Amino acid sequence: MSYRVDVQRLTVRCRGGGSAPPALDDASFSVEPGRVCGLFGREGAGKSTLLACLAAYRRPSAGTVRVDGDDPYENARLMNGISLVDGRGGIGVDESTTVREVLEIVALLRPRWDQAFADTLLDRFEVAAGAKVGQLARGRRAALAVTMGLATRAPLTMVDEAHLELEPAHQSTFQEELRADQAAHPRTVILAGATVGEQGAEGIRGVDDDGGLLDDVVLLGRGRVLAAVRAADLRGLGRELTGDADAVAALVHTLTGDATADEATATATATADEATAGDALIGDALMRDALTGEAVAVVADRRLGRLRSVVLAGQVPPDALSAADRAGISVSPVGLRRLVTCLTDDRLRSGDHRERTS
Repeated sequence: MSYRVDVQRLTVRCRGGGSAPPALDDASFSVEPGRVCGLFGREGAGKSTLLACLAAYRRPSAGTVRVDGDDPYENARLMNGISLVDGRGGIGVDESTTVREVLEIVALLRPRWDQAFADTLLDRFEVAAGAKVGQLARGRRAALAVTMGLATRAPLTMVDEAHLELEPAHQSTFQEELRADQAAHPRTVILAGATVGEQGAEGIRGVDDDGGLLDDVVLLGRGRVLAAVRAADLRGLGRELTGDADAVAALVHTLTGDATADEATATATATADEATAGDALIGDALMRDALTGEAVAVVADRRLGRLRSVVLAGQVPPDALSAADRAGISVSPVGLRRLVTCLTDDRLRSGDHRERTS
């Protein structure tokens, strides 16, 4: 069983009021039933606030949230079908409570709970059932949280960074178990974090193969939805150009129409400064065009002496690749993890985080 998620023009103002910008601002996206969605953004982007609204922990200031067609807030039909866990583990119980006791409590609240599956997960994550919650190391607490999330088999299962706090050896275990259980017991899954957690080449599974964990990607920045795309469309859209600074700037001009990469960065930085007053992040519209194949955008820019490295998002045409080869510019694919980081980090996109030694 899976729930559809619809978020339309969601705005959540910070508690206490004041002049602070909203935690979420006019956010809209949908997740189809049975899909795995990655929700990505820097700290403070609004990820946890969004998940809290979906889990009925917070009410929106404006806009609508719909889970399986209904408002989840104080909705008895939906409550036991929505699960949200984070890396802290436990469920607000006393620190002296054992792992086994925590899971017994969860089992009482979740009608689809599978104890055998929970036992398997605890064994694979090397979490002792008799251990007290307060004695668990951070990675083991995250493992407990992940176990709770997966074994509930809730139609809407949300994990807020817990999967990223697992020990490295256990992150691939989480993905294997989620992928296998998703095939046997489909549900809607939202995995939130500042970075992509897929494993494989470059630490990310699914970048260069057919078996990626994610079906969809939602990118957040300063409370806004920057883009909501299929993960398959996002993979392969990143390219890094590395070479002589002048040659790279000339090729960027050819691809984007900017006079030079330096002028584009200067313009972006100025506009980014204006954005702090509450305007949209610089380049949001261009970035969305790049992710749909309608444009090419510079999303990161580094310089080390005469060497320059520019990360592009979008479809780079074959003739540009040939021109790069003739100019001695190296062109390499950018993995999903790094591309997501560039797209959600406005410091990189504005040029404020450039590296220079000359």
